[in-house]
Amino acid sequence: MKWSNLALFVLLLVTACKSKPKGNLEITGTVSNLGKLEELFPGTVKDSSITLYLYEVPMGNEAQLVQLDSAVVSATKNTYTLKGGTNTTGMYDISVNHDGPVIPVVNDERKIKVNINFANREKFYTVSGSPASQQLQDFISEYSKWGNIVNNAFLAIDSLKKLGASDSVQIIATNSKNKALDDLNAFLKKTLSNTTEGTVATFVLGRSAQTLSTADFQTEMSKLVQKFPTDASLLAIQNQFNLQAAEMERQQQSRNSSWVGKKAPELIMPNTEGKEIALSSFKGKYVLVDFWASWCGPCRQENPNVVAAYKQFKNKNFTILGVSLDKTKEDWMEAIKADGLTWTHISDLAYWNSKAVPTYRLEGIPFNVLIDPQGTIIGEGLRGQGLIDKLNEVIH
Repeated sequence: MKWSNLALFVLLLVTACKSKPKGNLEITGTVSNLGKLEELFPGTVKDSSITLYLYEVPMGNEAQLVQLDSAVVSATKNTYTLKGGTNTTGMYDISVNHDGPVIPVVNDERKIKVNINFANREKFYTVSGSPASQQLQDFISEYSKWGNIVNNAFLAIDSLKKLGASDSVQIIATNSKNKALDDLNAFLKKTLSNTTEGTVATFVLGRSAQTLSTADFQTEMSKLVQKFPTDASLLAIQNQFNLQAAEMERQQQSRNSSWVGKKAPELIMPNTEGKEIALSSFKGKYVLVDFWASWCGPCRQENPNVVAAYKQFKNKNFTILGVSLDKTKEDWMEAIKADGLTWTHISDLAYWNSKAVPTYRLEGIPFNVLIDPQGTIIGEGLRGQGLIDKLNEVIH
């Protein structure tokens, strides 16, 4: 994905299923209140019964989910037993039918008990006999609460933008969002520090990759590898991280040697009204040329920081020229409005065939270059606080 930042896809992905002989992992339990399940997931309960499936969940981007066993339960037969072969400690899923709620467990013990009660929406199952599975359940529950706070904070900012709220109100909302992210990350770090099982640590680390800074992620990962030196999944994550970090460093060095200190290449494209706009027409100002697209998730996440920089410096001989790699005008215009990007925008709507790509040798977005009033590039790849710091350095 050309737009992606340094992010590890430490996810449990399902691509296919295959059978595997039964073995010595045994999960038993009861199921209660199927009627409540049907209320939440209409069509799940058929003929007054459901089927529970036990899957082994290998780690990796292209790993296959392995079905180990299944059991039918109903109101009259509400007990079940699921068995499967295991070689090492790892993740397993108990799935209601093939597409219903999923209960993750860890086989740190060979006999695990999982009682399911669909009347309790907040905690619809209890697990005993497996300390790792209990750690995992506690983490998922707390992570959901912190995640909801963060999501609500982002939604609040979006609503304020759409309502045209004042800058001061939006700044307060942004600060609340930043605090919510800080609180979530503090919870993640504490969980990673306290976990006593490598499989749980790997799961938590995967979630941490979404919000921790690259430096913090690397620090937490290194601690875990020292704590669980023989855990194959953690070692694989570390290896993948190092490979991606090396590639990012190579790309950054390539950009640094290519642009900073050189004259900015000319770029002429239509604006949102179809009028040709030339980058050179902004000569005499500090210009941030911001390469982005509506379909680029990291770009959209970075946009609030770009908006904040624009508001702070727009009256100090500074402006922004947005250069989009969008495919359609509709998506482009909608994203400009939704994210509150009130500066000049241009695009040839050619996706990665845009002439901006070879002109500025783009290897990924978001990317930007900062140009001084004489047309010389004085910065590139400026993100978050780094952009503010650079503008404070050069604009007085």
